[in-house]
Amino acid sequence: MAREGGGGPLRALIFLALAIGAGSFSLVMLYKLITSYQMKIDEAKRPEDTVMVIVAARDLYQGVTITEEDLYAVQIPPKFLPEGVFLSPEHVVGRIPRERILANEFVRADRLADPESGVGLNAIIPRGMRAISINITDGAALSGFLNPGNYVDVLVTIKPDAGGGEDQKNRSKEQKVTETKTILQAVFVLGVNSRMKQESSEDAEKKRGKNKPSVTLLVTADQAEQIAHAENLGEIVLTLRNDLDYNYMELEGVDVSDLRSKLVVKKEVRPTRTVKAAPAAPKKQCREVSMIMGGEKRVILVDENGIPCD
Repeated sequence: MAREGGGGPLRALIFLALAIGAGSFSLVMLYKLITSYQMKIDEAKRPEDTVMVIVAARDLYQGVTITEEDLYAVQIPPKFLPEGVFLSPEHVVGRIPRERILANEFVRADRLADPESGVGLNAIIPRGMRAISINITDGAALSGFLNPGNYVDVLVTIKPDAGGGEDQKNRSKEQKVTETKTILQAVFVLGVNSRMKQESSEDAEKKRGKNKPSVTLLVTADQAEQIAHAENLGEIVLTLRNDLDYNYMELEGVDVSDLRSKLVVKKEVRPTRTVKAAPAAPKKQCREVSMIMGGEKRVILVDENGIPCD
C-alpha cells in the first residue's frame, strides 16, 4: 500500500511534464502557422516587380517614321512580358513600321523595318517584292478616292495597232481587236502621287517634291515585268477593291464583239394561249300542253319539268 501511495506524485509529475511539452509543441506549431500566414499576407501586399514596355499611342502606319509622340510606356509583370517587345523608347524612335501597328498595341521588333534598311519606301518593301510606279491620270486612278493601303486590280486596254514592229506581226488575227483584260488582282498600293500612308499631300511634297500623278504598287518581280510591258502597249486602269477582299477571279477579258453582244436586246417571245369556247347549253325538250281557262282552250310549251319554255 505504501508503494502504491508513493508512485502517485511521480505519475502526476510525468503527466504534467507531458502536458506541458504537448502544450509547448502546439504553441510552437501555432506560432509557425501564424507566422507563415503573416508572411504570405505581407507578400501579397507587397507591390509586384514590373518592367516598362513601349506601346503605340496611336495607329502607326508603314513607311511613316515613329516619333516620341507616337509612343508611351506601361508597367507590366515580367511573367506577362511578350516576346520581342521594346523596353525603351530610344530603340523605337526613328524606326519605320513594316506594317500597320494599332493604337495601344505593343511595339514588336518584327513589326519594324531593319534599321540598316534606311528610311523611306525601301525600308518597308518585303524581301522578294518590288515597288513599281505607274504614271496614271486621275480618272484611271479613281479620281482621288485611291489612298495608300488600298487594294486594286490592274486592267490594261490594248488597241490593234499597239506595239508595232515584230510584236504587231506576231499577233494573231484574234488579237487584232481592241480588248481589255485584268492582268493583276488584289495588288497593294504603297503610295499615291508620292504620298504614303497617313501623309498629307503637302507633307509629301515637302519631303519629295512635286511629282507627276502616279500610283506605286507592291508587286513581285514577274508582276513588275507585266505592268511595265502593259504600260508600254496600252492604257492602264485601276479598279478599287475592298481592303478585306483578296479573292482571285478567273476573267477572260472583253473586246468589241463581247460588248456588242451585251448591248443586243433580245425580243421576248410570248407564248400564245388558245381560249376554248364554253360548251353550249343543251336545248330544252319542249312539248305542247293544252289548258282550258275561262272556257278558252290554250296551248303552251313546257319542258319535262313542267316549266314553260321561253
